[in-house]
Amino acid sequence: MKQECWTPNKENGFLMSPDPASNLNDVESGLKSEVVTEIEEIAQKLPQLVAANEIRSVLRDLKAHDMTSFKSLDDFRIVERAFQIYAHLANVYIWCEEDNPENHIPKGVAIPLVQLAEIVERPPIIPYASTALSNFKRIDPNGAIEVDNLECIQKIIDIQDESWFHLIHVEIEAHAGRANYQCLKATEAISNNDPKKVEVALSEIPIAFEKMMVTFRRMFEKCSPDKYYHTLRPYLFGFDNIIYQGVEKFNGEPQTFRGETGAQSSVIPALRSFLGLQHEKGGLTEHLEIMKDYMPKPHRELVSNIDNKNIRNFVINSNIGSLKDAYNASIESLFQFRSLHLKMAHAFVAQKVKNPIGTGGTEFMHWLKQLRDETNQQYVR
Repeated sequence: MKQECWTPNKENGFLMSPDPASNLNDVESGLKSEVVTEIEEIAQKLPQLVAANEIRSVLRDLKAHDMTSFKSLDDFRIVERAFQIYAHLANVYIWCEEDNPENHIPKGVAIPLVQLAEIVERPPIIPYASTALSNFKRIDPNGAIEVDNLECIQKIIDIQDESWFHLIHVEIEAHAGRANYQCLKATEAISNNDPKKVEVALSEIPIAFEKMMVTFRRMFEKCSPDKYYHTLRPYLFGFDNIIYQGVEKFNGEPQTFRGETGAQSSVIPALRSFLGLQHEKGGLTEHLEIMKDYMPKPHRELVSNIDNKNIRNFVINSNIGSLKDAYNASIESLFQFRSLHLKMAHAFVAQKVKNPIGTGGTEFMHWLKQLRDETNQQYVR
């Protein structure tokens, strides 16, 4: 099944394009209208059901609707909206009582979720693709993808901090599209042996990074680190030995999947590969490889197929000072972005916990420092 909505482009980067489907009632999904109405109503009322402590009872009573009809849809955005709903329901069912997490997902959620996960070719749990890349709707349909012109499609607790957290990431992704596009232009110029065009393309990358960082710094405007940590973060953790009730392929065996994390974004992995940067092999690089499984299929294919020696070797072999400067400026901008990310991770999580494990299941501060420091060691001299 084609996943054309996940094709990266200059304007939107790795965001879903055209914009995501926000309501299954507005499209033809192949499901009965009463089924669509039921699951969309639960999705839209999710914050209220969570607040009233009613969500688990509602989901236990939910019928296991068959999602196989989604295999024949031409518009993959519709599949992603259904997956987004069921993935959120699964995470909320497990984590809605932080001190009393469940060890199973009821069949009314588990069966459709696994069916949809097989179609989107990702694990059956909330990924970054469902909280950010496909979780935005423009207030002004003709306006830019900017945080002030966006609202979240799917919410868990429906507070300003939740939406702002996700939508800041959406705008960052949009700005990052320009950087990856310039890497593609540099690659094309290399094939034509045109060092000047390579230099021009590389010189655009720091501009894109600066816009990404300006947006990132706005996180504090409407997202409190305390609110994020205590209200949203608990719902984004992974599953450890969770039973998906009624799912034949799992045969009653508990399943373990990683939680939602920014490491599932393709932006930095793609830019790192384009620039030919290497990181020490070990637990970190193994984790980053696993994160590819949680990316939309076209994104992980792009990242995996990048020739990570192309641009760097061309710059080194050119022996052109200005080209090396442009390349090093790109590395410097990545280093600055990683440094900012490290500060944000400290402010929003690290200073609040004794346990260093993040939502993605990693010792994130140690690894973020390692990535930053190794980036800083790879300038071309």
